Amino acid sequence: MYLSYEQQGGPSFPFFMPKDLVIRATAPMAQLAPAVRRIIHEADPTQPISSVRLMSDIVSDQTASRTVQVRVIAAFAVVAFFLAAVGIHGLLAFSVSQRRHEIGVRLALGAQQGAIVGLVVRQGVVLALCGVIPGVALAYAAGRWMQSLLFGVEPGDATTFAAAAGLCVLMTLAGSLMPVLRAVKVAPASVFRGE
Repeated sequence: MYLSYEQQGGPSFPFFMPKDLVIRATAPMAQLAPAVRRIIHEADPTQPISSVRLMSDIVSDQTASRTVQVRVIAAFAVVAFFLAAVGIHGLLAFSVSQRRHEIGVRLALGAQQGAIVGLVVRQGVVLALCGVIPGVALAYAAGRWMQSLLFGVEPGDATTFAAAAGLCVLMTLAGSLMPVLRAVKVAPASVFRGE
């Protein structure tokens, strides 16, 4: 709590004993501190002066625990992103491997590799949108519900939602593109021989 010296000793704070002095200045602290010490010593030679610090240092000390929390949450977010990417890639790779026979038949009947890649990627994008649309709606609702815990962040920040949705769609595109590119490079005859 900060009180101006004019508020001291009033009916609300009869026993208020200030322990800190706050000074607003544009000069560097190295130049300012000796002058402040001299002025205080002239006013009261027995008054000790200790712990001269910048307000930015005090604020950073007070918010250090929040900074650690943000770093831990960011680390969990990165791990979650990679787990989701591996999961999406595994699911789509399994889906493409289950369709190897179909892809072989299409190639044997003259389908272009680009058309097959486009078909599988389109289906992957549809799956991504089926997950992203409800996910964005749930994230928006959760943000509104937790609005009192947020500081300096809007719960409906369009940039954040667009970035997260775009990242999910890109992950799905990459996850579906790699397995289908491997599948269309396999000769149709080898697919039928394997069966």
